[in-house]
Amino acid sequence: MRNGTISKDRHEFEGLILYKIILVIVMTVFPTCLFAQITARGLGMGGAYTALARGAHAPAWNPANLGLPDNPHFSMTFVSVGVGVWNNAFTKSMYDQYFVNGEKDEDGNIIWDQDDIEDILNHIPDDGLRMHSDVSVRTFTFSTGQWAVSLGADAGSLLRMDKALLRLPLEGNTLNETYHLRDTRAIGLGVGMLGFSWGQPVTVSFADIFSVGGTVRILYGGVYGETERAEGSFITREYGFDVDADYELAYSFEGKVGFGLDVGAAAQFGERWTVSLGLANVLGTVPWSNSDKEVGYVRGDTLAVLDISEDDDEDDVLDDSTWTLEDLPGFSSRMPVVIRLGVAYREGPILLTADYTQGFKDGAFTSSTPMVAVGTEGRWVPWLPLRMGVVIGGRMGLGTSIGFGIRPGGFVMDFGVMTRGLIVPGNSKGYIFGLEFGMELNKPESGVLRVKDF
Repeated sequence: MRNGTISKDRHEFEGLILYKIILVIVMTVFPTCLFAQITARGLGMGGAYTALARGAHAPAWNPANLGLPDNPHFSMTFVSVGVGVWNNAFTKSMYDQYFVNGEKDEDGNIIWDQDDIEDILNHIPDDGLRMHSDVSVRTFTFSTGQWAVSLGADAGSLLRMDKALLRLPLEGNTLNETYHLRDTRAIGLGVGMLGFSWGQPVTVSFADIFSVGGTVRILYGGVYGETERAEGSFITREYGFDVDADYELAYSFEGKVGFGLDVGAAAQFGERWTVSLGLANVLGTVPWSNSDKEVGYVRGDTLAVLDISEDDDEDDVLDDSTWTLEDLPGFSSRMPVVIRLGVAYREGPILLTADYTQGFKDGAFTSSTPMVAVGTEGRWVPWLPLRMGVVIGGRMGLGTSIGFGIRPGGFVMDFGVMTRGLIVPGNSKGYIFGLEFGMELNKPESGVLRVKDF
């Protein structure tokens, strides 16, 4: 710690410290913007898709489904794309109110009064602002019989900002109050994938049909970034302030080839019920050739806010090691383990589904908060399935979804959209969109290919 007087305006200095902390977080998240398994059909059903995924979809949910008798003879995803961005605090209506249509001064700068600031802060949960962004791509993924090959890229990011980090610039600092910046984290991961999946029927006494399966994946790391530490404290005194902040950011753009393993089991009871249990990333690591680490701290004790002479040196009163660079040896990042349990029930043209998903850590791909999803699909018009669903927990919190498909002949076009919150324009806190084009054919006992009914 250093003692003395600093020749900067108080607000300018406070803004500098906040800027450095925010910059650490943004540098971690910005390169990634990614993740995952956004199957358009499953998205339209709230993500309750584990027991329904068949053919080219099965590897992403549970490879054991490839061994079930209603698995298509051949299916292919020409291209499947999913994109999503959402947060836990702000709706589109709030964004329009405060950033688009809000009051502005003659220079075009936004003006917020005290009521506006309190409203903004009240919408941020006590554990901080969380932002997620996902992108997934699948191309020329196909299945034939009990086998499937998957090709694509998955990635994801998580940004968590301490509420105090937002309170300081919005409402200013209070005398002698200590502001702790602890609940701040950012992590991002982008991975390319080539997978080989297989499902095998097994005779058992407790189910009419039972299947086990697995997926072996070749993984290639694209980008990795994580704030290993971002914390600090800030105290305003009567004639000065104290600051003590530390941060570490590790990142790499040089991935190597790794391997992953998924396993699962599925069972059918009669013609209506299907139960499916999948374990993703039972084994799964991505090696990185090397990485860089940005290490920094800002420390000062009893820093005065009064101007001093030009002869005084700021370095005598403020200790700042921002952006000290360290080269780190190669390392491996562990892919997160995820358990998915799904149930599906079919009654005529109606499908009802439910999923329970459990991750074991908060990260770019997963949440340690359990997720429950329910969904439905109706095929009153066989080639025009209509879908809807609800999800609670997990990374989404509360989400609702709708979707539809256009499936004449063996052609497949599916679209789904999920919102963070209710599907009401302006009240959503984010969106995920999914779109897929492909084909799906089934082979009856006669040996002639026909369109798969479901």
